[in-house]
Amino acid sequence: MDNSEIRGVIPTSARMQQEILASHRRSEQYGISREERNEHQQKLSPTELKDRKQRNRDLLSVVTAHIEEFYQLLSPEDFMVALVDRDGYILHFAGSEQVKILFAERNCAPGYRWTERDVGTSAISVCLEKQFSIQLNDRDHYCKRAHGFTSSAAPIFGKDGTLQGVLVVSGASKMIHPHTLIMITMAARSIEKQMRLLRRNQEMLLYAGFLDRVIESAETGLLTLDTEMRIWKTNQKGKQILKQHFLEGKPVSVLKGLDINLEELQKNPGKWKEREMCLQVENEDVHCYCSAKPVVSRKKELLGAVMVFEEFSDIRKLADRISGTEPFFTFDLLIGQSPSFLEAVEIARRAAKSDSTVLLLGETGTGKELFAQAIHNGGKRRHQTFVPINCGAIPGELLESELFGYVDGAFTGASRKGKPGKFELANGGTLLLDEIGDMPHDMQVKLLRVLQTGELQRIGASNVTMTDARIIAATHVDLQKMIALKRFRKDLFYRLNIIQIILPPLRERVAEDIETLALHFIKRYGPDCRLSGNALDCLLNYDWPGNIRELENTIQRALHLCNNGTMRQEHLGIQASSSQASRRRGGTLKQMERELIEDTLLRTSGNMARTARNLGISRATLYRKVREFGLETVPQ
Repeated sequence: MDNSEIRGVIPTSARMQQEILASHRRSEQYGISREERNEHQQKLSPTELKDRKQRNRDLLSVVTAHIEEFYQLLSPEDFMVALVDRDGYILHFAGSEQVKILFAERNCAPGYRWTERDVGTSAISVCLEKQFSIQLNDRDHYCKRAHGFTSSAAPIFGKDGTLQGVLVVSGASKMIHPHTLIMITMAARSIEKQMRLLRRNQEMLLYAGFLDRVIESAETGLLTLDTEMRIWKTNQKGKQILKQHFLEGKPVSVLKGLDINLEELQKNPGKWKEREMCLQVENEDVHCYCSAKPVVSRKKELLGAVMVFEEFSDIRKLADRISGTEPFFTFDLLIGQSPSFLEAVEIARRAAKSDSTVLLLGETGTGKELFAQAIHNGGKRRHQTFVPINCGAIPGELLESELFGYVDGAFTGASRKGKPGKFELANGGTLLLDEIGDMPHDMQVKLLRVLQTGELQRIGASNVTMTDARIIAATHVDLQKMIALKRFRKDLFYRLNIIQIILPPLRERVAEDIETLALHFIKRYGPDCRLSGNALDCLLNYDWPGNIRELENTIQRALHLCNNGTMRQEHLGIQASSSQASRRRGGTLKQMERELIEDTLLRTSGNMARTARNLGISRATLYRKVREFGLETVPQ
């Protein structure tokens, strides 16, 4: 029998009688007693009942309130009202003490289960089975213990139409009235509406709480304004950036420098995208990037504005990560054992512990920027930005704007939003002035003033800001000679030359440094390749005018040319210099023996007989040495 068309509603009297008779037949099949209640009827323990009530606490709270209203129409001396959960367990029972005792004698009390398999035909069991409202009277009940009573039950549906429970009212048969079924059904529908409202409120609270957590966990500052230009909410990051924790409810005017008009924002929202601002909050300066957007209703009514802002230093760090300028070199990555090189590293380590200006001197390709990165990463500013600028690669007329920045309209072609200079980007961090010796003379004067006073003024700006950038300067030119030629200011040299570090050229470093560097580059670019003895000799006897950079490029080129896993002299594309011929490798006698055998094998194309003859040893000895040193013979 299809119940879908009457699910949740009151069926006709004829249909109710059909369902009651069908339930009687099922009760008989289940072996339900007509005379007495089942003494083994399923019942919850007090703990189990408490747990079920806890799981249905929202439904119980709504139902109990409706039961109180219900008793304004019916007498608790005449009727009981109960709530049954979806599994048939009675969770709540209301009525006078006399009524409770009367029904408890019939196992109708909290904790008992009232399904057809437990009690046979009853208003509760049929309603659970068929999920529509039903009314039974007297002999309609299967068990004689319920004869003389009338009962009306209505289902309560929850989310997605699932059955949540049954609301039942019962009293003496003489009290039967069709309106009782209508009343209990209307009460069930009212409970469903209130449960929907409760769920919606809970969901809204959940969403609001989730939204609050999303806002609070944002890595950018968020601030909302109402139509009265008062700060409605600021997230934790915003309070951190603005250095204030009690902004809610205050007028936006407490943020001096934030000149925002809601009507203008609504008309021209594009003007409030990524604006650089200098705010002042209770004598605290805040340098940030800010965007604002109007908040409007569906009816296009202006409700306020939301502002997103980020601290200028955070923007710099993000730019470093995206552009790849984030420094990664540390002192542990500097390779070399030459005394002059180790002395430079030691001075650099000491320099990293201070904020004093460093002057790096060395030929092109000796690793000046790597030393600068290591100094930055070894100091207290390592978590701040590292900003390099090549002073010799930028035309003089553009260098000033690159170093100091400019404001909107400073010159033709300037960005309308203005642009911060390298000094501002490096504020709190490190600024590397690479190739300082090639800086135009007029720029040296302006740079000197910033270094002396710490004051910075953008091109076209009227205000002066303070900068706190640690300066590392580097150059390959002889600054003393440049001073003598009037191309470099002596006072600027003295300002820069606080901690001087001289990086030795590669030709003046010990042979072991060249070998170690060469093997490092091979491991980095071609780990499956090995360096032959004659190739190593060629590397050691070359004067390396391009220093480490040239060595790295030479190794990369040779790796593309060698195809048998061994890098030979002819792959290098360089010729040993006679001035370097006297530089020999160190090492043990066994190492020198190994290299001699390897070189001879390469010269004889792996001919073991010729190799043994050239070395003046027997072939058996040669084979033993080859196995001992793990050498590979070159195919003939």
